[in-house]
Amino acid sequence: MPKKFTQRQAVILLAAAVIVIGGLALFFLNLRGGSGGAASANLTVWGTDSPKAFNDMIAKYVGPGSGSQASIKYTQIDPANYGSQVLQAIAAGTGPDVFEIGNRDLPQWRSVLMPLPPALASTFNLTTLQQDFPDVVSQNFVSGGYIYALPLSVDTMAMIYNKDLFNTAGIVSPPKTWSQLDADIALLRQENSSGQITQAAFALGGSEASIPNAPDIVFLMMLQNGTQMLSSDGSSAAFASTGGTSGTAGQNAFDFYLQFSSAASQYYTWNDSMGNAIDAFAQGKVAAIFDYSSALPIIRAKAPFLNYGVAQMPQADNTQVAIAYADYQGLAVNRNSPNAAAAWQFIIGLTTNPADASIYTSDTGAPPALRSLISADMTDPVMSVFASQALEAKSWYEANSTNIDTAVNGAIESVLQGSADSTTALNEAQSQINGG
Repeated sequence: MPKKFTQRQAVILLAAAVIVIGGLALFFLNLRGGSGGAASANLTVWGTDSPKAFNDMIAKYVGPGSGSQASIKYTQIDPANYGSQVLQAIAAGTGPDVFEIGNRDLPQWRSVLMPLPPALASTFNLTTLQQDFPDVVSQNFVSGGYIYALPLSVDTMAMIYNKDLFNTAGIVSPPKTWSQLDADIALLRQENSSGQITQAAFALGGSEASIPNAPDIVFLMMLQNGTQMLSSDGSSAAFASTGGTSGTAGQNAFDFYLQFSSAASQYYTWNDSMGNAIDAFAQGKVAAIFDYSSALPIIRAKAPFLNYGVAQMPQADNTQVAIAYADYQGLAVNRNSPNAAAAWQFIIGLTTNPADASIYTSDTGAPPALRSLISADMTDPVMSVFASQALEAKSWYEANSTNIDTAVNGAIESVLQGSADSTTALNEAQSQINGG
């Protein structure tokens, strides 16, 4: 027989039900944040971008009609000590709710991050991630089936070239393959009577002393050359492994890069004594450099009347699939944040709403991350290069990007200084990365 409750018991049960239902309602309202806004919470956001870019987005996000009752404060942190400052703040319990991480840095940050909560799966999930963003975003910010960050921009390395120098050399269009680039060197390079380079063709072959993104160029060449960057189980770097196609591909790419700084090579065109590549380009001392869109405002500031163009990165001969190399930031949530659900709702709203995301790209001049905005940029004479390359961008799992860059740059320096041959240098870099 069903148990009958007294009137008093029935009232108590009804009151308990109301409390439970009310609590659940408040929880889901906290996740959904009303009509597209973040929850009623005070959020702190840290990053390296200018305050204007974020404050303009925040003003629209929490402004009249946004449906948000959140209070959001953005703080710009000096890039030079960004990582250490964020980690110290998190350890002290004073870290931000939301902060930026590099696209190669998830392994370093994952232990302090809160992935996208399953309760938000109806709002955003792996399927919508792949629909909304280029494939490289999944490669960089998804681990174990969880989404850890979302970007406002996806920047890629491109060829930035001096149109006047190319025109003077009779080069109709920038090289599309590395073989074409090799052939253009003799037309662009100029030397004095002592054999010293007075005008370089391309800023290639140097270390970070002259080419700050030298390791990135090496990694791109390796990927384009079919190098297996990791061991089969993904536990260690394998780009220099001896024997088999992998080791040969990685070594060949490394040697190809170094030939441009070897005086014994017919393709010699650069050395570290030529100074910073961007400065040399602004001064007309090198015909082309390889850098990200973030370099463009620096070039304009240094040489406002320079006649330059932007072209896609050269590819391997007869390649069927173009490969670009990306460098960008993603917004992630501090796992100790008391407002983690609201923080994720804020990130989703900011990065997936074209109107909000376009504020960021307009203020910063950075290329977009959303596929819908990438499509709109395809007709822009400059940004179309970065837009199309975002769709081609590849990446590889790096346990610690800073240590890896340091090791590979050290390998470049060892060869340039004559302290090691390229095979020994690359193997030592791989051993260093793997903790050997």
